[in-house]
Amino acid sequence: AAQFNSYCTLKLQNVKSTTVTVKGANPCWEQDFLFETNDVNTGLLIEVWSKGMIWDRALGYNYIPLTEVQYSNEEGSCQQWLALEAELVMRDGEVVGTKNPTGHSLLVDCRFELPFVSED
Repeated sequence: AAQFNSYCTLKLQNVKSTTVTVKGANPCWEQDFLFETNDVNTGLLIEVWSKGMIWDRALGYNYIPLTEVQYSNEEGSCQQWLALEAELVMRDGEVVGTKNPTGHSLLVDCRFELPFVSED
């Protein structure tokens, strides 16, 4: 695992963001991502990938339904360990979940923030 060169992608609806690539068996990205949505009946798909010379290999996935995400404007208040799973669960061409644990996990702080309103 020490030779892993891994990164994460986060997908919400048609928006995809990617972390930097980090080497080692216990990568730490510590990157913040902000997504906007008006549809809480969807979810955030997190994918962990191992960068390869020719192609990248998926190490695991986790799907977070937005209905399970809490509101908080405080960083770190919603941290949780998520199990990475080997397969995506699809319905009508859309990801709706994941299955078959890989034994790996990912620490994520996922939360809704209320929009900033200026007091001016």
